[in-house]
Order: sequence, then C-alpha cells, then structure tokens
Amino acid sequence: MTNLIQLIKRKIVNTNNHVWITLLFAILILPNIVVMLLSSDLSGNTAKQFEYFIFSSLFLLVPALFLKLRWYFIFESIFMLCAPFEIGYVWLYKSTVTDGFISSLFNTNMGEAAELLLTMKWQCLLLLFVWTGYFVIVFKKIKNDYLFTGKFSVVAGLTVILFNISLFGRIYATEYKYNRSQIREVREDFIDNYKKTYPCNIITLLARKYDQHLVLKNMPGNIASFSYHAKKGKRLPDCETYVVIIGESARYGNFSINGYERKTSPQLEKIEDLLTYSDVYATSNVTEFAIPLLLSRATPLNFEKAYREKTFADAFRESGFYTGWVANQSGYHPYIKRIAKDIDRACFPSDEFETLENYDNKLLPYIDSLLNENRQKTFLVVHTLGSHFRYNFRYPKLFEKFTPALERTNDYAIASGKNRELFTNTYDNSILYTDYILSEIIHRVVSRQGVSAVLYISDHAENLYDHGSNAVLHGSKTPPVPEIHVPLFIWTSPAYQNAYPGKQQALETNRNKKISASNIFHSILDIADIHYPGEIPEKSIASDRFKEDSIRYVYTAGKEVIHFQ
Repeated sequence: MTNLIQLIKRKIVNTNNHVWITLLFAILILPNIVVMLLSSDLSGNTAKQFEYFIFSSLFLLVPALFLKLRWYFIFESIFMLCAPFEIGYVWLYKSTVTDGFISSLFNTNMGEAAELLLTMKWQCLLLLFVWTGYFVIVFKKIKNDYLFTGKFSVVAGLTVILFNISLFGRIYATEYKYNRSQIREVREDFIDNYKKTYPCNIITLLARKYDQHLVLKNMPGNIASFSYHAKKGKRLPDCETYVVIIGESARYGNFSINGYERKTSPQLEKIEDLLTYSDVYATSNVTEFAIPLLLSRATPLNFEKAYREKTFADAFRESGFYTGWVANQSGYHPYIKRIAKDIDRACFPSDEFETLENYDNKLLPYIDSLLNENRQKTFLVVHTLGSHFRYNFRYPKLFEKFTPALERTNDYAIASGKNRELFTNTYDNSILYTDYILSEIIHRVVSRQGVSAVLYISDHAENLYDHGSNAVLHGSKTPPVPEIHVPLFIWTSPAYQNAYPGKQQALETNRNKKISASNIFHSILDIADIHYPGEIPEKSIASDRFKEDSIRYVYTAGKEVIHFQ
C-alpha cells in the first residue's frame, strides 16, 4: 500500500508538462464551453457547436505561436480573470455578455460590487481556488519553452489561416445562396464571428465602452449651444404642472388596472380620469439605453442622436417652466449628470443603489418641496427604482401582500426557474408599492389644482419565466414581448381637460393604438402645448393626427436593432 501511495505521489509530482498545459488550457476555454452548451444561438445545432469550439480553441492558441508558454499563460490570464462575468451572464441569459452588461459593471460602485461578491461566497472561493491553482501551475510546473517547434508552428499557423479562409468561404456561400453576395456583408459577418467569441467579445465591448465614454465626456460641450427654440402655446391664467414619472422594470400585464387577476393596483383604479394604454413597447430593454431614447428625439434606428440633442426637460426649461429632476437611481451616469447640471433643481436622495430600505417614498418629500414653491409653470421628472431586481428590496414589509415572497436575501443565485412562484409574488409586491407611489404623486399634483398632467411609463419591462421559458430579468440579446411591453398611464386634471379638449380627446382616442417609447418626447411636449420648429404631430398621442407605427424598433443590450410588428 505504501509503495502504491509513493508511486501515485511520484506520478503527480512528475506529471508531464503537457498534462499541465492541457489543464491550464481547459481553464482558459471554460467560458467558451459554457457558451457552446448553453447559448441560445448554438443550442440544438451540433455542427455549429463543434465549429464554435474549434474556432475558439484556434483563437486562444494563436498567441502561443509567438510567446513562450509561461508568458502565453500569463497573457491569457487577463481573460481568465474576466471569465466569471461571461460564464455568469451566459448561465442567466443564455447569450454572451452585452454592452448593457459592461456598462452596468462600469456604472456600479464599490459598495454594490462588494455586496454582490458577498452574496456569492462559495462561488468566489471556488474562483479563488482555480485562479490560485492556475498561477501556481504557471510558475511552478510550466517550463518556459515554446509550445510548438519551428515546423509545427508553421503548420499550426497555416491551420489557423486555412480555417479562417474556410469560414469566410462558407459565409460567402451562404450569402450567395440568398443573393446577398456583397463582400462588405460577408466581411462584416466574418468579423462578427470574432466579436461573438470569448475573449474577443470582451475586447470589442470594452473598446465600444471607451468610445461611448468619450462621447459622453464630450457631450456637454458638444450640445451646449443646442436649442429646440421651444415656446409655450396658449397662455393660461391657471398654474400649470406637468410630471413625467419613469418607472423601472414594470410589466404592463402585472397591473390589475390592466386586467391582471391579482389586485396589484388598487389605488390607481380609484383615480378618476386616469388613462391606461394597452399596446406600448419600450425602445430598449436596458436602462442604459432606454432613458436617452425616452428623453430625446433619438430612436433605435438613430441612437447617437441622443448624444447630439438635449431632452424634453430642456425644452420645458426653454419655454419658461421651472424644471426639477428627482431620482432614486442613475445619478452617477454622465448622461443624467448633464441633465442635472442644466436643470433648475436636481435631487438624488440616495447615492447607494442597493442600500437597504432605499424605497421610492424617499422621493416624496423632494417632490413636495418642488411643488409647494407654487410657481406658475412647473415641470418635474421623477425617476424611480420601481421593480428593479432584487424585488424584495423595493418595498417595505407592509406591502408584502403576495406570499411566499423572497426574504431579505440579495443572492443572485436565487434566479432559478424553481423559484418562479417566489419571483412572481415578490415582483407583484413591488408593483403594489409602485401603485402606492404613483397614486401619492398624482394626489400631490391634484392638490395643486390648476392645469396639470402626470405621465408614467416604465423604461422597459421584465421576464419572469413566462410561458415555461427560462427567461428572467431583462437585458437579453433578443428580448421577448414581456420584456418590452410596458405600462403607460396618463392623468389630466379637469382644468386641463377644459383648457385642451382636443388634446384630451386625442389621448382617449389613442389608448389602444400601437405606441412606442419613441412617442413620449413628442407627446409630453404636445400635452403641455409646447411647440418648436420641426415638431411632428403624427408622433404625439395627444394629437388627432397621431399615426401608429406598423413596426416598432428596439435597441437591445447588445446594441442591435430588432423589430416587432
């Protein structure tokens, strides 16, 4: 027995260099294996999965043609350290990481990051064990020689080149089959194979994030002189108050006012003259892109316009309104910072996104303060946390009506189909709390009397394992309808209805038409009777000239445009 133990020990200690190389390479290619097995783009297609694996392997091996082994594994360790993000995202969304996910990583704070890590203790310990083992093997077991001999290096290099030629040829043949044999299209499709392959996708996304950082950094200077030349139309003797409330991750179908079987919006159902719209789609499924698209004239087909023009809040200010921004999130984002700088008064009650008891009722005193100034013309934007995951952090215990609900856990590992009931119950509790917040804001505007309107729309919706699917949360590359079908409520005062009977009639007439978040910019200015050169009444639901779109476009988390009919 002793001799056997000694033999095994010698075998382990004297393990061939190639075994250690294989082990290290297996660690490096693990995210690609996860993509191959779980990605919705590859699942069920063995040929594509095999091709992806070969392509990934060859791509990872290219630096080994030029670097000695130890330097090769040190270089590749940069991507090994990023691998958990790719693996985690694929596990949750069945697709590779997106621009929206990268942005959320950069826009988080250290408190959030530390909190997230603490919710994944065992996973973090396992990662530390793997990372430590990786570097121990690199420095203790790997001989710093070249992996390939001179001749084999040439053969390996030629293999990589031939594989790429073959891939290019296959793409060209496919395009030719569908009469799309433009070299430019073939080249773009070929490059997309690299952009979708780990770690090249991470490099591409980081490069795009840096480009966006430069655009946002330069945006205040670039748009400083921009003006809508907006002017108020009819002069009214009464004070005017307009409020836009931007929700977070709210689903149209989970409000009882929209027909949901659970009583999730009892307060809204009591409010007279509240209009609800049945067929409204978000223009993006991540907040990072949804907010600029909501606030500006930009569309999914022309997203960059959001960085070249100002927002409807700026147009209100131009036309003589006192403007305010009250928000429970996104105060750190450069796009919002620019708005806050140019607006009359900005209030961000909490800088810590995930602070316990960071409920939306914290916004109410700031709203009171702004409304109680009794100015002739007031415009407010209220940006809530709404139903952002983790749902159980979005409402006080008093609103835990639907049980069993998630407890005070912040562990992302609870995102599992087996917890569908817990997710739905907890999510519905957050909608019940949103109902309370919206009704409180509307009641405050009612108390001011005068000509007033309140508009609520969610930035995007949410997946909740709908129809037996594995889709949950939001930010997927190809969002299903539940992820973009959002609630839209508009309330107007009796004084408003008397002052603008034509607009009121149009708002009621257009309730069941196809509407996009792209219509909000045009609609809220029209509701307030604000006019500007180049306005398009056909895009305003407050106009009798409104035309619904047969196709609605969505700018996804991966910066791709998809459409819904």
